[in-house]
Amino acid sequence: MNTTAVARAPIPSAGERQGLTFPALFAAAAAARPSSVAVTDGDRSWTWARWRSDADAVAKGLQDRGVEPGDVVAARLPNSWEFLTLHVALAQLGAVLLPLHLAHGPADVDALLGLARPVAVVDRDEWTRIRAEGAGGVPRPVAVEPSMPFVALPSSGTTSTRPKICLHSHDGLLSNAAALASTSPLTRDDVVVSASPFSHLFGLHSVHQGLFGGAVVALLPGWDADDFLALADTAAVTALCAVPAQLHDVLSRLGGRTLPALRTVRTSGAPVPARLVRDLRAAVNAPVLVTWGMSEIGAGTSTRPDDPDEAASSTVGHPLPGAEVRVRNGELQFRSATTFLGYLADPELTRASFTGDGWLRTGDLARLDDDGRVVHLGRTGNLINVGGRKVVAREIEDLLAHRGRVAVVGVPDERLGEYPCLVTDDPRLTLDDAVATLREAGVADYKLPLELVTVDAIPLTPSGKIRRGKLAELVASRTAAPREGPAAEDLLRVVRECASRLLGGAELIDPQRTFRDYGFDSAMSVRFRNELASETGLSLPSGVVFDHPTPAALARHLGAAAANTLPTGFEQLYRLVCKEEPRAAADMIRAASLARPVFTASDPVVGEVVPLASGPGRVAVVCFSSMLPMTTPTKFTEFARAFAGVADVHGVAHPGFAEGQSLPADADALAAAHIAALASIVGEKSYVLCGYSSGGWIAHLLAERLANDPSAGLRGVVLLDSSWPSPDFIRDKASTALAGSVHREEALGIDEVGLTRLTATGAYLRLLDDWTPSPPGVPVLHVGAEIAGATWELPHEAATASGDHLTVLPAAGQVVATWLSGLPGSGAPCDL
Repeated sequence: MNTTAVARAPIPSAGERQGLTFPALFAAAAAARPSSVAVTDGDRSWTWARWRSDADAVAKGLQDRGVEPGDVVAARLPNSWEFLTLHVALAQLGAVLLPLHLAHGPADVDALLGLARPVAVVDRDEWTRIRAEGAGGVPRPVAVEPSMPFVALPSSGTTSTRPKICLHSHDGLLSNAAALASTSPLTRDDVVVSASPFSHLFGLHSVHQGLFGGAVVALLPGWDADDFLALADTAAVTALCAVPAQLHDVLSRLGGRTLPALRTVRTSGAPVPARLVRDLRAAVNAPVLVTWGMSEIGAGTSTRPDDPDEAASSTVGHPLPGAEVRVRNGELQFRSATTFLGYLADPELTRASFTGDGWLRTGDLARLDDDGRVVHLGRTGNLINVGGRKVVAREIEDLLAHRGRVAVVGVPDERLGEYPCLVTDDPRLTLDDAVATLREAGVADYKLPLELVTVDAIPLTPSGKIRRGKLAELVASRTAAPREGPAAEDLLRVVRECASRLLGGAELIDPQRTFRDYGFDSAMSVRFRNELASETGLSLPSGVVFDHPTPAALARHLGAAAANTLPTGFEQLYRLVCKEEPRAAADMIRAASLARPVFTASDPVVGEVVPLASGPGRVAVVCFSSMLPMTTPTKFTEFARAFAGVADVHGVAHPGFAEGQSLPADADALAAAHIAALASIVGEKSYVLCGYSSGGWIAHLLAERLANDPSAGLRGVVLLDSSWPSPDFIRDKASTALAGSVHREEALGIDEVGLTRLTATGAYLRLLDDWTPSPPGVPVLHVGAEIAGATWELPHEAATASGDHLTVLPAAGQVVATWLSGLPGSGAPCDL
């Protein structure tokens, strides 16, 4: 996507910007002390001059690849030399940096890439290639203006269902960083380290603030308290930016040590307990500055070094210079000239985020204290609706904070609407203990959690906020391990024992009396359901005692439900087996897919369509990715660059890979779903079907179904390094590909793809077990990878593209574009 063409809503705002650009800010810092150290990781150091020369090389390499002003380039990099040089390089070109959190799973990354449509995605390997291509050169000069788009930041509220990307200008984001720096300036004598990733605005701001004063940037690639302490000693770190959870970790590792050089600690992203502030002050003798902000605004408020310690533990400080805050109906609203330009490609959402007089609706609950400081009370979205009565999750969390890291999420319930569920990483905490503590504090009964879930770690965002969406997913998908069974004949005993424990009696309840006879209401039924889930490992609705009103009836139902439940840890077991016995692992997910609901050809589920390129050409390109668990239409983003401004390119997601979707019952159902998606994409236009790897099998299968329909508009099939799908290949090579996928996921830090995607892959393998391709009646192009490329057995036109199987798509785009221009009746390339 090129952001110069993105429509943005006019946003009235207060204050003034300073006319800043990142290239000018960096050039001034580098010119002041070119031979001095600018960046260090403790073992290595880089000067300002080296930073500038490497950034020039990266900029030249990107420019030679066609990156232009306004283009979005995604970065999947840790806090590293590569990130810093890429940041400077993109700013020099007037391009826009989209930093991707390494902690994001494939669904979140796919959604962000699908929305932003970057012209390139840069990881460490790609950075190395780009720098080598541009080594020794400098990019052509680009006139970068303060108002130009600079950084595209995913909102901290981003989910894979509706991603939001905040687009910032040079002047807006840097003026905001300057305002924050004014509250506690950094100088040439400072060494600043961010424990938060640069892919988050809190981390990125540490770099920008350092540039204003010429401070040294110390690199911490990933969070580890011991690594930080080693870096703090080696590099004499003076300023630390870290979220509260990381500060807890530091305190737990200090063990009486001090950090004599440390003079400033800045934190953000989550509530800061008073005890943490006191302990930090005692341990490091540095002021703790608390900042509140959002991806939409950068930093909004901050405490100051001369504020009392109580301000840091009870407020998030005053608005930054040039900013204003107000509270309307409990919601914090913010206004400043440095707010974002708008949500990328979503002007309607941008307009809806502001009041008519220019105040950003933050979605945060707050009040102002007597001194005008902001007291942050959580998110409006964290309200739990219990039968029409509202529970603020933060209230319960604060009352239980002394018991370790806890979180409260709402669990959907057919009777209550939602109920509060307490999640903890402390196995010693029980629900009874938590409820007793809350009752002593005077908490109303309807606010009390009805369930407790213990996890290995509370999922946090890179800024240290609780990932409530992820937490809700974990709670929703929990399947407790059964305690050595129970066998079907023992289920009645389990039901009676669980009910009796909940009622506080020693005698087992009567198997024929109804649960209502014993006083079960909606709240009690939830707690009873959770007891049963813990004992049996079954996922049950909270109203199960009303649907099966006696213990005997419920036991019969549980016996039937147990037959279709996958065991706890299935995905972890699959990964282990995949490494040693790939074929056995493939058999596991084939079998597991049989438990999924299916759709038939008469009622197809249409896969999501992702536009990848657009142009006036007469022939559209419709793309299908492979059937591996991490499959996504955005795999074709760089492939589609060859068609930008020339022809329409669409990616179609395979049905069944997204949560809540059914799987195709057979090959006919799969074909019907994709043909229905085709109808919504191409209309009267001609098209070719294009599939990568095993996605080529699906493209070919569809072509066979469409061959006898002259009105379909099918002009050809393109197979991108697709291997011939013999039974032996599907059983053996596909299994090896699955094992390779697991290794790549682990290399990216992904340890959870999810049962939905795994079982979808298993189902698709089953669907094609008995399929042998037949000639589709239209031209077929097979594009093999230059390195160890695949082959196809039916008649086809062969071509080769540079790269191996994993890297062939970018080069294949141009090969396919050239082939299409030569199809009979296609005309010149611009008429594709």
